[in-house]
Amino acid sequence: MIFAALAAAALLASCGEDKGTKIFNGRDFTGWVAYTDPSSDVPASQVFTISDGVIHVQGTPWGYLRTTKKYADYVASVEYRWADGQGSNSGFFQRIQEGDAMWPGMIECQVKIGTVGDLGGTVIREPGQTAAFKPRLQQEGLEKPVDEWNQLVVSCIGSHVTVTLNGVVVNEIETPLTEGFIALQSEGGPLEFRNVYVKELKPATGAPVSELVFKPTPLFNGESLRGWVPFVDPASDVKAEDVFFVKDGVINVSGQPFGYLRSRFQYGDYRLHAEWRWVGEPSNSGLFQRIQEGDHLWPVGMEANLMNGGLGLIVGLNGYQVEGARQAGEFAIKPATGNAQEKPVGEWNEAEIECIGRHMKVYINGVLQNEADGQFDRGFIALQSEGGPLQFRNITVTEIR
Repeated sequence: MIFAALAAAALLASCGEDKGTKIFNGRDFTGWVAYTDPSSDVPASQVFTISDGVIHVQGTPWGYLRTTKKYADYVASVEYRWADGQGSNSGFFQRIQEGDAMWPGMIECQVKIGTVGDLGGTVIREPGQTAAFKPRLQQEGLEKPVDEWNQLVVSCIGSHVTVTLNGVVVNEIETPLTEGFIALQSEGGPLEFRNVYVKELKPATGAPVSELVFKPTPLFNGESLRGWVPFVDPASDVKAEDVFFVKDGVINVSGQPFGYLRSRFQYGDYRLHAEWRWVGEPSNSGLFQRIQEGDHLWPVGMEANLMNGGLGLIVGLNGYQVEGARQAGEFAIKPATGNAQEKPVGEWNEAEIECIGRHMKVYINGVLQNEADGQFDRGFIALQSEGGPLQFRNITVTEIR
């Protein structure tokens, strides 16, 4: 990887002032098409605007501005800066696949303040890499102040992707994607882009990408809670490490106070596998899916319930809408349709949860229990503390293109 980084750096240096073709003309969006969250009534023309030769991105609703042309091997460069004096989140998407969606098949170069240059999306994970994103090399002073212009250069050559931030190579990864569109993202806060160039090294052929097969990736390494973020009832004085802890290769959950342990990263389409068992009397818990930003005791998202006697219930949390659900107080509940065969206390149960787009299917011990459409096609995954002590093990996620 070091040699690859040096080779990429040499290539970028050899380009010198020859950045290739300027693909944003500074006047209009010729050669670009906008896509924004279809559930929003804010027109794309308000999300992406131009003034003084600069693209202004509102940040909400989410979406992206992509090229109408596909590229295969190339070096793409862009300058960005935050427009609100604070900094937020965005992305510089590479090799986007056909079919616009909130999270299409692609490679994302993160443009989130503090982590600019992280790489994720449709990538080949390296041995031991369990997170959705591969972090950049952590060097001090890589990012300029929020009101100053930064430069990102991303080279996509064959299967190899390299990121240079303000002249420093900060990340590289492999991808199975061979060609696609390029895009600038709206995801959080206002920012600006300018000087968007592409130096084309190999033209796209338009050939379809073969179906990608992903292998299960462990979300729990059996040793620590690395990659997870705990949240417990802020009204309680019990520490999170006393609610969620690892012992003998399993995650132990006390059940009190209420809270959850969520993944550090969000996921799009995936299959989740998790095993659990009760330590004492069967009680209540859940596997949260599609959890949105903002930790709360009841976060916005959808729950596959693990409650004793209620296995497979689908619950809409904090206003989350679930197709076919009935309202029960503050929750939307869709009863399970399958006949769950819960195992006795001390024996391990298995849950398989498939989230494709906005649709979720819940399998318990190999039997389909429930399925429903929700609101979002991406979010965090979480394990809940809600009642009694239980344990989790063998937690894996298989991403699907």
